[in-house]
Amino acid sequence: MLFETLESRSLMSVSPFTTQVEIDRLDVRAALLKFRYDAVTSTATLVADCSALQTADLKQDATLAPLFRALHKEVKAMRHTLDLDLLNESSAVLKDESVIDAELVKYASDNGNEAARTADRIQLRKDRVQLEDDEIAGLNARLATRESEQTALTADLNAITTALGTDTGASSALKAAVTTFVTDRTASLALFETDLQGIITARTQLVTDLNASLSSTAST
Repeated sequence: MLFETLESRSLMSVSPFTTQVEIDRLDVRAALLKFRYDAVTSTATLVADCSALQTADLKQDATLAPLFRALHKEVKAMRHTLDLDLLNESSAVLKDESVIDAELVKYASDNGNEAARTADRIQLRKDRVQLEDDEIAGLNARLATRESEQTALTADLNAITTALGTDTGASSALKAAVTTFVTDRTASLALFETDLQGIITARTQLVTDLNASLSSTAST
């Protein structure tokens, strides 16, 4: 599986956010959209590359086929760890959302009691900060997984490139397909890491500005 899921969760509001927080939320959405766009386009590119490898009879090449199987094994292991990272993140975020939902119910029940609602608004902002913190922790886990697997995947890709140079049995079509695949796979690994870091940066700024807005929440 080449596509990695990221959820964009809205921040339901019972009081207006500051302009900076609204800008931060847009930045988070933009970072998520960039990741999704890059994931879709990279996946399409790699699917086309794999099709070209099949057409060029990669499986019949005794030198390259085992190296591609080794690469596939490493990618599968990384995907498994990334799936676990995502499940852990989702579990933490679902708990946060449950807390927020309960606080929204309390806010509604405190109708007419402005002192209680002021406290509710502050608590809701803190709860949303916790949600963002858990999102960031999950993203950091996935980034760490990718970075830890990068060495093995790069070694596999380098081994394929080295073997290609001495594979006298490879056709010109296979050589071209392998070269294109290695280039695109290497680029996708770097791109996904950059995109994840971009989302982390955007969410971190959102947390910073949510915390800064806490002082004004009591008066809204």
